[in-house]
Amino acid sequence: MDMKIKSKFTIYNVIMLLTPILLIGVVSICFLIIFIFKYPVDELNITRNSLLNPLVFSDALGEFFKSNPGAIGYLLLWIGICAALMIISTSLTTHFMSKSVEKPIDELARAAESIRSGDLDFEVMGSDYDEIDRLCSSFDSMRRELKLAREREKVMKEERSMLLANISHDLKTPITSIKGYIDGIRDGVADTPEKLKRYLDTIYSKAEVIDDMVNNLSMFSKLDMSRLAFKFENRDINAFLRGFIEDCRLDLEKNGIAAKCNISSDEVIVRLDCEKMSRVFANIIDNAVKYRGSEPMLEITTKTQDGGAYIYISDNGIGIEEDELKNVFESFHRADSSRSIKGSGLGLGIVRQIVEKHGGKVWLKSDGLGKGTTAVVYLPQAGGTDEKNTDN
Repeated sequence: MDMKIKSKFTIYNVIMLLTPILLIGVVSICFLIIFIFKYPVDELNITRNSLLNPLVFSDALGEFFKSNPGAIGYLLLWIGICAALMIISTSLTTHFMSKSVEKPIDELARAAESIRSGDLDFEVMGSDYDEIDRLCSSFDSMRRELKLAREREKVMKEERSMLLANISHDLKTPITSIKGYIDGIRDGVADTPEKLKRYLDTIYSKAEVIDDMVNNLSMFSKLDMSRLAFKFENRDINAFLRGFIEDCRLDLEKNGIAAKCNISSDEVIVRLDCEKMSRVFANIIDNAVKYRGSEPMLEITTKTQDGGAYIYISDNGIGIEEDELKNVFESFHRADSSRSIKGSGLGLGIVRQIVEKHGGKVWLKSDGLGKGTTAVVYLPQAGGTDEKNTDN
């Protein structure tokens, strides 16, 4: 049972006091019995009442030791044994008391040395003392946090290495294509106005891909360092979505995607940074375009519920396996690298961070490969405190 240092030391002090008293008492009784048998004192003819007089007692004691000189050695032996018992019992009690304190402190010192040398794979044991036990618990908690921080740092290094690999790979394709078409124009291959226009349009579309990647990378970097400023205002999310989809309709049609809107006519006021939220829906729709099926379709639906607005963006694309759904919002993650889909893997990571800055949540639903995907965004009403339901 744990107790405070003061209480434990009080117990040790009591033990330190009582142990020699009890031992000396037992030894003294034994010595007294032997002394009485060995050195009879009846011949002194002194009454008990007279022994109460210090002068009579000291004279009788002097007379006794003169007639029994061996008793002095016996008395010195008793004094020596009592002193030895006191020293031994006190030393042992002090030893156990110091050991009980030294053990956890020595362990903390070894733990600190292990941490200094980079070893975090150990556990700091507790102590019988409340104060030291709390110190050990705090120290072990610090060790666990350091270990988690090291693991996170390792993951971040791997993610950044993956990012560099993805960026270098994804930039290489459009840049190579741009250089090829420019060489074609230089060499006179684009010898008709129609072919020249087609070449220039292709160069422009590849440049847009690069620009989109750079914008995502810049935004992710600012979000990651908490340097992206948000300008919130109270806006009707349904009106905002209607305008956003209308702006995107031409680009969707160019990609052969039919867009169907079921946006509620209700007014739902949310705290909104229009520019950042436009990036959220642009990235979600961009994913729907990248992973579209043979007859692509996009459906946008809104619903007012749980003190906020739910936005559902559904496609009939290639879908996502269930065990991948929990990972798709991780930075640099791509659901399946074998698909050779262009992108840095930052898009959905940016989506999650922006939505969370708005106090909302975002998640994906899919019944599996080939069965499409639905992105769900929840945004709370301005000033609303209702609990968010992520099962919709």
